[in-house]
Amino acid sequence: MTDPDPPQARTARSRKRLQLLLLIAVFTAPVIAAWLWQPGSFSNRGELIEPPRLLTDELLLRADGERMGLQAFGGKWTYVYFARGGCDAACRQVVDNLARVRLTQGKNARRLRVLVIAMAPTQLSQMETLWLQLPEVVVLGAGAAVLARLVQQFKLDSGSPATGDRRIYLVDPLGNLMMSYPAEADPTDIRKDIARLLRVSRIG
Repeated sequence: MTDPDPPQARTARSRKRLQLLLLIAVFTAPVIAAWLWQPGSFSNRGELIEPPRLLTDELLLRADGERMGLQAFGGKWTYVYFARGGCDAACRQVVDNLARVRLTQGKNARRLRVLVIAMAPTQLSQMETLWLQLPEVVVLGAGAAVLARLVQQFKLDSGSPATGDRRIYLVDPLGNLMMSYPAEADPTDIRKDIARLLRVSRIG
């Protein structure tokens, strides 16, 4: 009598279930990491955004006039900082700190990106020295209409870029806004936070 469920079939189904579970674990890792995060046990570190906020796509401008969708930055952990007035000394210090935080992650540095968004396209030319000094930093601009929609997505109880609130935002590889810091946050705290997240998550 033929076994209706031979060992080979059972093994194949078990393997498929395991692959499915592993796939789910990989793609939900950033969100799980966010939910399990306990920022209260760490002083002066990131403000968790609960639940993580999925960002919708917007077309941003490069210095050469080409457009680039926000979703093009998926797949990596991304620090986002909104710059005003061509990025003054305080802005440059923040961006330099973030670039250094990225480099301190060693082999995991490739999983991180720093994105600076100019609050007006005309400011892109003023920020030329920024990307010359820090070529690994991505600098983009946004027109008025796009910027209005974009900053609304980054609006928190504490304020938004449109109101002059200077904050550092962390977006996970799936495009979720999940954490923010005041611009004057200690880079050591930012470094410790991202190091822990990179250990928890295997995505990006």
